[in-house]
Amino acid sequence: MHNSTFRVEHILIFALYFALLFSLWLTFNDIIKKLRQQAKSYRPRKWKPRSPKDCPGCKSGINLAVLKPKQDVIPYSQRKSSRGRSKLLATQGHACPNPLCDYFGVINHLLHAIVGDGKRGIHKHIQYWKCQWCDKRFSSRLHTPLYRLKTGDGHIVLVLMLLAEGCNISVLVRCSGHCEATITRWLERMGKHSSLLHNRFFHHLLLPLVQMDELYCRVRRTGKMWLWLAIDPVTKILPSLHLGKRKNDDAMALTHDLKLRLHPNSIPAFTTDGLRGYFYAITAHFGHWFRPKRARFDHWHVSDDLLYGQLLKQRKSRNSPFSIMRMLWGNRKDLNDILKLHGFAQLIQTAFIERVNLTIRRGVAPLMRKTWSLAQHPEHLLLHIEWWRTYYHFIRTHESLAVPIPGLRKHRQRSPALAANLTTKLWSVQDVLKLPLMPAPS
Repeated sequence: MHNSTFRVEHILIFALYFALLFSLWLTFNDIIKKLRQQAKSYRPRKWKPRSPKDCPGCKSGINLAVLKPKQDVIPYSQRKSSRGRSKLLATQGHACPNPLCDYFGVINHLLHAIVGDGKRGIHKHIQYWKCQWCDKRFSSRLHTPLYRLKTGDGHIVLVLMLLAEGCNISVLVRCSGHCEATITRWLERMGKHSSLLHNRFFHHLLLPLVQMDELYCRVRRTGKMWLWLAIDPVTKILPSLHLGKRKNDDAMALTHDLKLRLHPNSIPAFTTDGLRGYFYAITAHFGHWFRPKRARFDHWHVSDDLLYGQLLKQRKSRNSPFSIMRMLWGNRKDLNDILKLHGFAQLIQTAFIERVNLTIRRGVAPLMRKTWSLAQHPEHLLLHIEWWRTYYHFIRTHESLAVPIPGLRKHRQRSPALAANLTTKLWSVQDVLKLPLMPAPS
């Protein structure tokens, strides 16, 4: 009798205990699921690094199209006779366009053999040059967007400046009196010229920090596209951009272009958002090949100096977003030391590239949100962005780069190119228009 009552009591206790656990499970089941999802998101993924064999640009051998003039040329002042009139016109930046000439592509006025050859045009305002070595005569507008244009420089300068300040082409057609085809042709010429200018100045860069992000845009013929950008938070320069889809190959294209513009010994610290393609692209371009002992093939080793952190943005609900900072390569302390050295908060952030996204949306009309000014073709949009980037680098001043003048309550305004020591002055639109840039041979 005693044993039976003892068994009944144990069964009742076990049933009550099971009922209590079941009620607790029903109560906290949803909370446990949310905690599990958050734990999975906090756990960094172990992604495998890639190699240059996975980059389409590295496999196809894409390189910068930069014209390399002859370095061992004899100055023409040592070849010519000492008699005759001395040179009075400034010929710096112009070069002989004859490929058979010894001074082909030489822009240094102390080396080449260029002299003035009179002025032509309706108003006699176009300067002509002559190469004394090969007797080649050419216009000062050769290899500039103004070549063989009859419109006044002032109209072209005003239209291009408004295009870089976010004005729509349809508005310029109504205000300037020029047709849409004419303005589009000016923009295409300036975009190609800006691309050559960017290749001339932006190479062998030493960048301590780089932030990368992608920007959504729409094109009428192709639909959804993404503009990939990279920025140096210190000098605010945009060394690389790419227009394409949101795939791993596009991240590879952006990083490949950035790698070509960096100094061979420069490995910046990277911060991006949580897109996986950035990790594959960065690890594929910053490292070296080596062959272990008793191995038949080379192995790719990611550089030990590489620092890469991601800012993963997530959202619990509509009004409560949160972000996760995770280090995917390198030591977090080393990244904090670099950030502290340049006066930034010791956080993995993408604030600077996000701010540039707003700036470029305000500067390029087809990139604005809720706009009727859609780009017709990706090439036209890319040329427009190239011209805006030149305007942003050389012409437009950046408020955060202003330097106080000692002894005065004023600041010296600087452009990103001036802050990066790529130039010594603030440019104007007319300076860019009149700068001859000889295209590199294909």
